[in-house]
Amino acid sequence: MKIAGQLSLYDLPRISPLVCRATNPEYGEEKTRVVEVRGVRFGGERPVVIAGPCAVESQEQTLSVARAVRRAGADMLRGGAYKPRTSPYDFQGTGLEGLCIRQVAREETGLPVVTEAMDPRLVEQVA
Repeated sequence: MKIAGQLSLYDLPRISPLVCRATNPEYGEEKTRVVEVRGVRFGGERPVVIAGPCAVESQEQTLSVARAVRRAGADMLRGGAYKPRTSPYDFQGTGLEGLCIRQVAREETGLPVVTEAMDPRLVEQVA
């Protein structure tokens, strides 16, 4: 059997069973957990929409995208400030400047922002 025309099930080292919330007593009656982050509820009936650029490149770009995703009904804005690459010559992200730009977008639109911290040393800065 082929998946997406590339991988045979026989090539997989093992197959893990799917977790079914309906039969897992850990989830109780609701069959889901609800976690709230900055006023956005994850879990429950409504899916959370997180949208935005792969990378924060400029304030103009980020604000333009933030306004557009807000108008479209997104719940949160994403955008990477740090973009680790295998080549030191490739775009590495805007770093601290990008984090500041995301903060401006958050203040203007009211959208909570999310990004990745690819290095434990950056967690405090990203938070």
